[in-house]
Amino acid sequence: MPLTAANAQQMIQASQAKAREIGVGVCTAIVDADGRLFAFGRMEGVHWLSIDVAQAKAFTGALLRRDGPDLQNMNPAIVSALSAMYSGRLLAMGSVTPVRQDGVVIASVGCSGATDDQDGECARAARDAYVSG
Repeated sequence: MPLTAANAQQMIQASQAKAREIGVGVCTAIVDADGRLFAFGRMEGVHWLSIDVAQAKAFTGALLRRDGPDLQNMNPAIVSALSAMYSGRLLAMGSVTPVRQDGVVIASVGCSGATDDQDGECARAARDAYVSG
């Protein structure tokens, strides 16, 4: 199933539901396979800096086609060089969460506003909402 506006909104709703469940607020960015912003949601009270962080996390997952734990194992010099090439838009954090269909990355989710672990829980909830959608 391709990424649609309807399932992107379902993914954002799932990430926000998880955030409420664990008592945090997040921004959720959904990008397409090329890293372009497709949908975005910001919960009330989330700091504005989280807008850019969520988008950078989502972009990183789409560009590098790797989950956060895999990104954290990459050579830091390579991540730094790639980030410089892309105007500092890469964030190799544990919460980076690509969305795969049949093993192919079709989108990526970035959440920001809480700890990286909590952001990851919210991003995985979004990813799982797509998979089950």
